[in-house]
Amino acid sequence: MVSKITRILILGLLVVMVGTTTVGAALKIGILPDADSIPLIVAREEGLFTDTGQDIELVSFQNPIERDSALQAGVIDGAISDVLAAAFALDNDHKVKITSLTNGRYVLLAAPDSEIKDYSDLEGVQIAISSNTIIEYVTDRLLAVKGMAEKVKKVAIPKIPVRLQMLKEGKIEAACLPEPLASVVQLDGAGVIGSSNDLGEAPGIMLFTGKAVSEKTAEIEAFYQAYSSAVKLINRDPDSFRELLVTKGGFPAAIKETFVFPEYDQPVLPRKETVNLVLKWLDEKELIKTELSYDDLVTDQFIK
Repeated sequence: MVSKITRILILGLLVVMVGTTTVGAALKIGILPDADSIPLIVAREEGLFTDTGQDIELVSFQNPIERDSALQAGVIDGAISDVLAAAFALDNDHKVKITSLTNGRYVLLAAPDSEIKDYSDLEGVQIAISSNTIIEYVTDRLLAVKGMAEKVKKVAIPKIPVRLQMLKEGKIEAACLPEPLASVVQLDGAGVIGSSNDLGEAPGIMLFTGKAVSEKTAEIEAFYQAYSSAVKLINRDPDSFRELLVTKGGFPAAIKETFVFPEYDQPVLPRKETVNLVLKWLDEKELIKTELSYDDLVTDQFIK
């Protein structure tokens, strides 16, 4: 948990970074250096946001704690996020709405030179995760589908770089990592056991504050026009955006030539099944106190 003093310091830094304590006329959207954010970066760099005639800005963060703190403080209007984070926000009386699905990827990996090749090899193995996050949720779902949920041991290693390094050095036998870091450790010989793609739909989403949904409707509609155009560009020729991954996306230089672009979807709402599975998981782990439904979390105001 982040202490109150630490959170205040983070928010102070965010205010300085963005240059204002309140959201101005621009639609400000928080992104992380991950696969979900690539269409937004392409939209900015290709001038697609500008073409809409609306003022749309991206604000980069290095971790979800900073992103969520900025969202709660009103420094940004929306963010690439996940269903769990949206549920946590609502549970803490921060009004947000999920407006569409995104195309993130989370990968369950075995250490380099490991004899673990398949789920059946995971029995009794320690899997490194970050507790109470999308990483743990995806790990649990993958294991449950394969009947391995009760046969492994999860160990919490919250800091992603530490988790990656321990896996790379064989200090932990298996771990779940997001893209693009999953691709980084694969370059060093880590093997793929499974990924969120196997579930059909990961709970990565786009969300906006309730205030933005009601007061910045035109800006959000313009955002989705640009997002849709960026998806078309990427899917048509993903290799043309490899340099951008490093220079503008904050991706590690090592994966510039090897990163596998997802087939990005046009904006679509998450399925009720996906959201309900997350809510069930949160309830079973007693992580939220509020009874939430799909309609509490999702709006079809922008995507039908």
